[in-house]
Amino acid sequence: MSRRILFVAMQNSIHVARWIEQIADRGWDLHLFPVSNAAPHPRLAGVTIHWPLARFWPKQSVHLLARHPAAVFAGRKGIEKQLFPLIENRALSALPSAGLLDLLRKVSPALGASETLPYTRGAFGPKMLAHAIRAVAPDLIHSMEFQHAGYATLWAKELRNLQFPPWLATNWGSDIHHFHRIAEHRPLIERLLRAIDLYSCECHRDIGLARDLGFAGTALPVIPNAGGFAPDEIARLGSGLAPSQRRLILVKGYQHFAGRALIALAALERCSDALNGYRILVFSAAREIRSRIRAIASSGRLDIDILDHVGHDEMLRLHGRARLYLGVSLSDGVSTSVLEAMAMGAFPIQTNTSCCEEWIVDGRSGYSVPVDDIEFIAARIRQALRDDSLVDTAASINAETVRMRLDASVLKRRVQGFYDKAFAAIDGKAGKRMPNIIGSNHA
Repeated sequence: MSRRILFVAMQNSIHVARWIEQIADRGWDLHLFPVSNAAPHPRLAGVTIHWPLARFWPKQSVHLLARHPAAVFAGRKGIEKQLFPLIENRALSALPSAGLLDLLRKVSPALGASETLPYTRGAFGPKMLAHAIRAVAPDLIHSMEFQHAGYATLWAKELRNLQFPPWLATNWGSDIHHFHRIAEHRPLIERLLRAIDLYSCECHRDIGLARDLGFAGTALPVIPNAGGFAPDEIARLGSGLAPSQRRLILVKGYQHFAGRALIALAALERCSDALNGYRILVFSAAREIRSRIRAIASSGRLDIDILDHVGHDEMLRLHGRARLYLGVSLSDGVSTSVLEAMAMGAFPIQTNTSCCEEWIVDGRSGYSVPVDDIEFIAARIRQALRDDSLVDTAASINAETVRMRLDASVLKRRVQGFYDKAFAAIDGKAGKRMPNIIGSNHA
């Protein structure tokens, strides 16, 4: 049976693109409502984006878009639609992502930073989403992430005179683990969890937390949100070096509501005597810590540098050259960087505020460390630097975990089965309560 799904998601996210790739060949009718004005990710394909018309955008953006009146897009049934002139009676223009991406690449400097606002409103908010829901009439709405996509979907559902379809909400990272502790977010999260029919996440930890916060619907199997790894991809991008032979350290540079990169840097500084001959690269470096990285580099204590944005393949390639990866955060889900490190043989050191212990065995295939103990983290770094057997054995253990739980072809079948179970629950809801848990929750 053909199904129609409307995603509400960050269209510029590689995670969204990789997730949708896994079901793009099912023959389903896939649609996406964006949550910001950022250009779609280049890998996003097989989905129709419902983009707010330019008259809802800032005037500067409208003027620049108007300079490209020849941009023509093919509709779902081969009907050609032009972005200009505006269709005054339509609130949305359904555009396939490939053509839209080409256009937005030309005008993106005028669209502002790609960062989204704390809440999704205006052109990318609930009223516009409601127009998309009416136009698409999906069998299922799937919001991916809570604080932007989820909140906008909640507010759309609370609008009057809107026939709302079944709703699946997927939890990303710290969406509920961190934000339920914040006064302005908790009531929104509780309302959202009471409003949804289906819930999914990538941590077993979060299912219990969602129940505690009011979710009474169906929990789908736990699956990583970022997709899997193909064996040939790992082989192609790997360095061929055993971890004990590598002289690169990768560090996640987030310093924000959850990221604690300054603690990671402090722990590395404690180990400066053991890091002679090692190169340290800090990726996704926040503005707040860039000056700190430069100060450490100029002091000569560590060979450290900022890694500016690189693509997914290059990030995997770097993990394949790294002895260890270090991520320190106040909260997280399954850190994608941990999974990348595991896939490419780098020894993962990650704070226990994530659910890394659902993937690594502390002390054998990685280290789970507290977020607030610099000396403890430094001691674990030292151990990973001096114990060649530890990091090489961990790489073998993690390679088997990746083969069993993150093989792209296996994960693709699990994601497709994930939706089959979701639709089975929806179809069976009439006349009886949906089950609280469907299938196995083991990733």
